[in-house]
Amino acid sequence: MIKENFDSLLERIAIAASHAGRDPMSVRIVAAAKTQPKALAEEALRAGVTIIGHNYVQEAVRERPDLEYSPFEYHMIGHLQRNKARKAVEIFDVIETLDDSATAEALNRAAIELDLRIGVMAQINLASEPQKSGISEEEAPVLIGVIQSLSNLELLGLMTMPPFFDDPDAARPFFRRLRELRDSFIADGIMNGSASELSMGMTGDFEVAVEEGSTLVRIGTALFGPRN
Repeated sequence: MIKENFDSLLERIAIAASHAGRDPMSVRIVAAAKTQPKALAEEALRAGVTIIGHNYVQEAVRERPDLEYSPFEYHMIGHLQRNKARKAVEIFDVIETLDDSATAEALNRAAIELDLRIGVMAQINLASEPQKSGISEEEAPVLIGVIQSLSNLELLGLMTMPPFFDDPDAARPFFRRLRELRDSFIADGIMNGSASELSMGMTGDFEVAVEEGSTLVRIGTALFGPRN
């Protein structure tokens, strides 16, 4: 089932990318494995997935796939508590949800102690939803400056979660805005030109996100089926 779902997702991404004149290979699927046993994550890796994402550090430790012959990136896609920074550095390759300077500094201290370099993305709450993590776009340049000043963090780009809409196209302005912010931050020298990733789009709206420039789509239900 997962192989068929993955192939279908690639086809849908290719169609959406073609609408925007984009190379579909510029879009990668983050398999959102929240509540999924590692056996299913391993099945996804065998199907061709290259990135596994988890929302919680403890679950990520417990359910980390064991397929040594299938290299993959491990992404944190849920809110990271500062007191989990060291464990996050130990297990994840990328933290997509960094939204405050103190946590950035805690990650950097842990990375220095462990002699590691970790990729991070700045999460921006474009709709200012109080129930969601993320900084405002006005605060983003300060956080970006802090991240880029830290020796063992590598800023990869920006991440957002728009409000939920029944109509996926209603999320388009939020995806477009994140792309505009990335482009303006790079053009203005606020953000390094290499920090071009945009993590945006989930099962219900990823095609619109791809049309607006997403490079990482976080897919759970459409890949694994309904959560347990």
